[in-house]
Amino acid sequence: MIIQTDNYLKDFVIWAIYRIHYGTDFLKESIRSIIHDVDKIFIFYSEKPWVTTDYINYKNKKIPFPKNPENVKSFLKKNFINDKIIIDNYECTTPKNQFGELYKISCNKLKKKPKQVLFLEPDMIIGKNQLKIFKFELKMKFWLDCIIARQIEIWKYNKFDKNNNSYRISLRKNRVGPVLWKIKDNENIETNFGGEPLKQKKKFSNFVYILNLGFSFNKETMFYKHLTALTFSKKIGDSIPDENWYDDKWLNWSKDIENLEISKGSQHLIKRAFKYKIPYKYFQFLI
Repeated sequence: MIIQTDNYLKDFVIWAIYRIHYGTDFLKESIRSIIHDVDKIFIFYSEKPWVTTDYINYKNKKIPFPKNPENVKSFLKKNFINDKIIIDNYECTTPKNQFGELYKISCNKLKKKPKQVLFLEPDMIIGKNQLKIFKFELKMKFWLDCIIARQIEIWKYNKFDKNNNSYRISLRKNRVGPVLWKIKDNENIETNFGGEPLKQKKKFSNFVYILNLGFSFNKETMFYKHLTALTFSKKIGDSIPDENWYDDKWLNWSKDIENLEISKGSQHLIKRAFKYKIPYKYFQFLI
């Protein structure tokens, strides 16, 4: 880790904080989309999922708990040698207030607080100039502590095609994307499962939409994601996945398949995926 000087620290205004256990497929693209508009990026990786067990009951079979197909630590150390980026390990047993804790750790590391902090996941790409708009909107909405970007959720995109033709699902209005917080003196941030506030009503941006590529991971990572979700969902108070989703709706998907939502009993909430041309303000980070 490169140690910065005190003069450099005085220039910090906005930080970005990532959490990651799996899902490196689009992390480089995500960081490229924000690195010129933030002063510091923290990437906190966990080597263990929130909940572990020896075996999982999956499709009437008892199978060993899966091993993460990605070596996230190695990927981060190899690909992000930049004095603007700090990489560290962080393990926990629930996503609740995870970003709040990561923010406190970040402040303790630098012995300083920013003016704003952005919480986001490794599958999120922010469009060109969108973070500047996001920052300005939060400044103008002086009565808010934070605002949330809505998500354009892309379905099974292959980044190696280098093509902006894709599929997406319909907008899910309450789906939490990146969250931008303003920092008040001597006040902690408390977050829910994402970067949204724990005890306040969600407030969404009127202008900023980001690209979410969480349905476009490689098939090994997606299967691991599916199995771990089946393990931890009930224990952390999240909705229970349909165990057939991976094979029936994602892996063997065709454009005519309907009811794509993962949550059991709520499959109808994502009717289908439809054709979508990715706008250049996002696509430029994918090529």
